[in-house]
Amino acid sequence: MQSPALAQIYEALGEEGLKKARWQEKMRVWNQVAQLVWTALYALLWIPTGWAAALRDALGGNGAWPALLFVLVFMLLMIPFNLPLAWFFDYRVENLLGTNRQSLGGWLLDQFKQGLIGALLLGLFFWAVYLVFRAWPGGWWLALLAVVALLMVGIYLVQPLLIRAQFKAEPLEDEALIARLKALFERAGFPFGGVGVLRAGEKTARGNAMLSPKGGKLEVLVFDTLLDEVGPEGLEFVVAHELGHRAHKDWPWMLGLFGLLFALGIALAHAVLVWTAGRWGLAGPGDVATLPLLYLVLAFWMTLAQVVSNAFMRGREYAADRYALELVPNLPAFESTFVALAKQNLADPEPPEWVELWLHNHPSIARRLEAARRVVRSG
Repeated sequence: MQSPALAQIYEALGEEGLKKARWQEKMRVWNQVAQLVWTALYALLWIPTGWAAALRDALGGNGAWPALLFVLVFMLLMIPFNLPLAWFFDYRVENLLGTNRQSLGGWLLDQFKQGLIGALLLGLFFWAVYLVFRAWPGGWWLALLAVVALLMVGIYLVQPLLIRAQFKAEPLEDEALIARLKALFERAGFPFGGVGVLRAGEKTARGNAMLSPKGGKLEVLVFDTLLDEVGPEGLEFVVAHELGHRAHKDWPWMLGLFGLLFALGIALAHAVLVWTAGRWGLAGPGDVATLPLLYLVLAFWMTLAQVVSNAFMRGREYAADRYALELVPNLPAFESTFVALAKQNLADPEPPEWVELWLHNHPSIARRLEAARRVVRSG
C-alpha cells in the first residue's frame, strides 16, 4: 500500500515531472556507459599510436620532473577531450529537464575551473604513484596506501573550495532561522559556525545543503533554491540529517572505503602495466607513459566498485535519517521535505532496483519514507 507521503510526491511531480524523472535515470545510466567508452577512446589515442612514448621522450624520460610534466599534460588535455560528453550530459540534459539556468559561457567557465582543480589534484596523485612504482618496484604496496590516503585527505579539503568556486555565498539574514539551527547544533553537541546561503539559483533549479568546516566549527551551506522550497522546518531536518553523518563519522568511513577501493584499482592496473613492458615503446609499471592505460583500468574498476561504496553509503543515509528523526521527532515535516526535494530535483521515487544498486548512493525516496515510518512506529 502506497503511503500518503509517497502519493503526495507522485502528485507533486505530475505526469510530466515523473516522465522527466524517469528519463533522468536513463541518462544517468547512459552517462556511465559513455564515460567508459570515452575514457577508452582517450587511452587508444595515446597508447597504440605511440604518442605516449613519444611525449615521454620529448619531455626528458622518466625522471621525477619530466614525469610530472607528462602527467600534467595528460590530465590537462583531458579537459577539452571530455568537453563534448560533459556538454551533453551536464548541460544539454539539464536544459531538457528544465533545471539549468546557466548560460553556455558560464557553464564552460565552471567546467574549466573544476576541470583545472581536478586535473591538478589527480595529476599530483598519479605522479606520486609513478614515483612509488619506480622507487619501490618490489614493495610498492605500503607506500601506495600512504599516497592514496593523502589523495583522500585532498579530496576532503578541496570540496569546500569547489563549492565556493562555483557558487557565490552570502550570510543568512533570517535571525529566527539562525537561532533555530543554532539550537539544533547545541542539541546535537556540535559547534555552530553560522549559515551561508549559496546563490545557486543563478545556475540551477536544484536544491542542496551541506556542512563545511569553518575554523573548528561547522558552517551550514544551503542553496537559495532549497531555502525557498522547504522552509524552516524542512531545512532543520536537512541539517539534522547532515549532523547525523558527522555524529556517525561517515566522512572518514566513506573516504577510507573509497581509498581502499582506489588502492585495489591501482594494484589491478599495476598487474596490467607489467604486461606492457616491451610493447608500444613502454617499459612497464615504472614508465609514466603507461598512464593512459592505468587511468583506463582504474576507471573501469571504480565503475564496478561503486556498487560496494554506494551500498555502504545507502546504509549510512538510513542511519542519518534515524538520527534526524530522533533529534527532530516530526514525521510530517520529514515527509513534506521529501515531497519538496523530489519535485525540485526531479527524483524518481521508485527507480529500478538495478539502477539504485549500481548508481545511487542514497536509497530511493520510497524506501527512505518507509524506513522513517518504521523508526517512528518502533519509537
